[in-house]
Amino acid sequence: MFKPCLNQDLYLYRMIYIKAVLYKSKKLKNGEHPIMLRIIKDRKVQYLSTGKSCSPKMWSTKNNLPRSSHPLFREYSILIGKKKVEAEKIILEHENSDTSFTGDQLKVVLKKKRNKSETVFNCFLNFISRMKDSGQIKNSLVYKDALRELKKFTLEKDLEFHQIDVAFLNRYEEFMKKCNLGPSTIYLYLRTLRALFNKAIEENYCDKACYPFSKFSLAKYAKIKTAKRAISKIEIKKIEKLKFSEDSSLYHAKNIFIFSYYNWGINFVDIAHLKWKNIKDNRLTYRRKKTKENFTIGMLHPAIRILKYYRKSQTNDGFIFPILNEVHDTPLKVENRLKKILRQINKDLKEIALLAGIDEKLTTYVARHSFATIMKKSGVSNSIIKETLGHDSEKTTQIYLDDFENAVLDNATKALL
Repeated sequence: MFKPCLNQDLYLYRMIYIKAVLYKSKKLKNGEHPIMLRIIKDRKVQYLSTGKSCSPKMWSTKNNLPRSSHPLFREYSILIGKKKVEAEKIILEHENSDTSFTGDQLKVVLKKKRNKSETVFNCFLNFISRMKDSGQIKNSLVYKDALRELKKFTLEKDLEFHQIDVAFLNRYEEFMKKCNLGPSTIYLYLRTLRALFNKAIEENYCDKACYPFSKFSLAKYAKIKTAKRAISKIEIKKIEKLKFSEDSSLYHAKNIFIFSYYNWGINFVDIAHLKWKNIKDNRLTYRRKKTKENFTIGMLHPAIRILKYYRKSQTNDGFIFPILNEVHDTPLKVENRLKKILRQINKDLKEIALLAGIDEKLTTYVARHSFATIMKKSGVSNSIIKETLGHDSEKTTQIYLDDFENAVLDNATKALL
């Protein structure tokens, strides 16, 4: 009868050893190493991924498990235990049938069992959960939306990875077009599905042979540019002249829009996180959430007037605008709050546009586009405009950050007045 050896992390039958190890020969994008099952048969070593990863400092070489202080210690321990039980079960089956098998065969059987249980929907949910745990809330929401759309197409029927081929993608693409989704949205969902495949292949949930995107190109979507909306300086002045009650949501929506326009098109997320300590001597200094770039802006008097209203008795540790507060103490709470408030502000901006006689659909992002367009029409060079906006390309941004000083930028933005 088969019996596990005294070391619970090591199983032996006919010279086959199975042990959980941290595979340090490979480093993942998150800086961690994969947790693998090491299979040794006749001195030949095979590795099978568990789909999980861990940093060396959070891994116990004594117990061959994550340390108890690891935030996902229980989840990972259970998963590793299940994998070992699967291997032990296969060994017992072969012992009972008195058949021999190799380490390669054991790996293939385990991999097939795993791939069978890891459906496309399950993989989506797995990665969404991991993103939430690591604070990647926005990415988790993108994956959640992509999964929701895929479920609509399949009528909630789950899929194996091999079922998604080029023909499937063509039908899915056509389905989204019939649902009146825009090119940018279709591109986002397809790109997310492609990213899921890449992650699944990397972590052995899916075989490379199943990958359909080598023949289904997304290049046509990558070339599509979102239409840039902007309003004129005259229209900005019309908005500024509108009067609203201070307890009205329209009042705050107008202030946030105008504040963004006069401060280099600062986006809504960064406005929401601004605190009074970011303001000193009429200068706004902050780090952009999206690109991690540092900005320091000499504020113009319309923006300073807006701040005077909100200053009142607030402390330096307090948020400037009534968007976030101490209740929003987790990344998920912050993200949900931002989505809720942004939806309300953009709704209010539509009403503000009507009251100001502006035909353009007004959103917080229009302030950013308007800032850039008006600067351009005022004769400001493209290089200075790119700097004030903070270009997405790190290399491009760095070039401009090295070339211009704050005084030049401050003088340039006076064209907005």
